[in-house]
Amino acid sequence: MAEAASRADLVTIAQRLDSRELAERGEFSRVSEVLDENWVENCLGLTGWTMGLDIALANLQAGFGQAFSDLRVTEHEVVEDGDALVVRGENTAVHTGRFLGIEPTGKCVSWEYFDMYRAGPDGRLNWHLLATDWNLVRLQLLGQAPDLPTTPTRRAVQAELAQQHDQPRR
Repeated sequence: MAEAASRADLVTIAQRLDSRELAERGEFSRVSEVLDENWVENCLGLTGWTMGLDIALANLQAGFGQAFSDLRVTEHEVVEDGDALVVRGENTAVHTGRFLGIEPTGKCVSWEYFDMYRAGPDGRLNWHLLATDWNLVRLQLLGQAPDLPTTPTRRAVQAELAQQHDQPRR
């Protein structure tokens, strides 16, 4: 029986995985090198729990993959524990296709994400959970996003927003 993937294996897999980059290049045939065909995934707020690599790729191509171009991915943290890998990062891309019911705006938007992966005994990834604030992405596309700090800041954003809301309108 194959040993569980090591940290180096998981990091290498995650770097090779960047399915968004593979999707942009149309290299979907390579994805099975690092992902199990029985892939289980939940892109919170977009897909719910799905099963099957073909389904995940169809969701990627029809959703995020066709909606954004010029994608830049920044990994802020990578944490590994046994067969699990968690990546906290940020995506920046240009909105060039319909997404969340919004026609292309040409706006460059950024959003943070958490990706959690699990590797199977053969070292291929077989489970994925993506968490991101799709409502914040939607608000950015509509030009209605609140001004949120992008680095740790001593600022009570919700108190500011409440105060703005409570002020009389002129």
